[in-house]
Amino acid sequence: MTLVERVHRAVDAAPVVDLHTHLFAPQFGDLNLWGIDELLTYHYLVAETLRAEPDLTPEELFASDKPSQADLIWQSLFVRQSPLSEATSGVKTVLAAFGLDPAAPDLKEARAYFAKQTREEHLEQVLELANVKALAMTNDPTHPKEREYWDAGVKPDPRFHAVLRLDRLIHQDKPELDRWIERMNPRYLAISVEEIEPPSNKVLDACRKYNLPFAMMVGVRRAVNPRLGGAGDGMVVADLSPLAALARHNPDVRFLVTTLARENAHGLCVLARKFSNILPFGCWWFMNNPSLVTETTLMRLELLGPTFVPQHSDARILDQLIYKWRHARHAIAKALVQRYEDMIVPPSNEQIERDAKALMGGIAERWMA
Repeated sequence: MTLVERVHRAVDAAPVVDLHTHLFAPQFGDLNLWGIDELLTYHYLVAETLRAEPDLTPEELFASDKPSQADLIWQSLFVRQSPLSEATSGVKTVLAAFGLDPAAPDLKEARAYFAKQTREEHLEQVLELANVKALAMTNDPTHPKEREYWDAGVKPDPRFHAVLRLDRLIHQDKPELDRWIERMNPRYLAISVEEIEPPSNKVLDACRKYNLPFAMMVGVRRAVNPRLGGAGDGMVVADLSPLAALARHNPDVRFLVTTLARENAHGLCVLARKFSNILPFGCWWFMNNPSLVTETTLMRLELLGPTFVPQHSDARILDQLIYKWRHARHAIAKALVQRYEDMIVPPSNEQIERDAKALMGGIAERWMA
């Protein structure tokens, strides 16, 4: 068996611990999104459709119900043009994984397939096809519908780990961090920001008290085009110098960091070399393209060795786990092969399997323990 085959086999076999998603366990009812209409109306595909159909306005698209939007998106991106983007390619990967025709002229077959599934049955099928053993949710207690579930005492599937999102919570007069940490038992605290701003002492003290990492997703600029709704956000290149100060002054706090701009990826690696309490994780959002995942993983391997988390899915629709992890595994394996080929002594199967397990799940699992 060649080195390429051995690496791809090991990476494919390694169970994933997905460090960041926007998924909900089935116990959250309608917040648990899955199925073909949800897949096709995801904001990645909405933005592509409005670009492919210049005479269609966002207001016209959003005025339709979800199945009508999905039909329009399918015809626009999959029938009338070749589905070459990562988002459209991902839908095709999902359909093929379920034994459905990814070149079908319409959505009848796909809708009939998903209509036969229960939430619980579908969850087991997706996790098996994606080889995901555990994942982190993103939980916002300021969201009225989600809060109802927490207040009612919801107990999520144990494979779905809570994460306390602070974006809106910290702007409340009384954030009640202790209450929500004790109720949710989150694996880390998280915030999405345009530029890094040092968190309040209250947040850092909570990280220390409960031994929780603090995650920062850096570089998103909200509502660049407000007419697109959730598809309208953009990105900026962020100043990472506040992160160095944060890590230096708080050596007892662990920081999970991902950046949206490609230009920030190298600077984040350099900081992680200087501060062991910084963990670069994933290729987020606009970075989640196979070419950039391979490039970024290769750079991180060269600078950090296998001491980072190469990818997270950022999935909002359950079925996205299939394509995001199948595509990511291939991209990550390509980077590993290149580094192994440069080793003076070729790696053993045991070394390759050890590295694959660490990168795909082991490191994330330790940081969420």
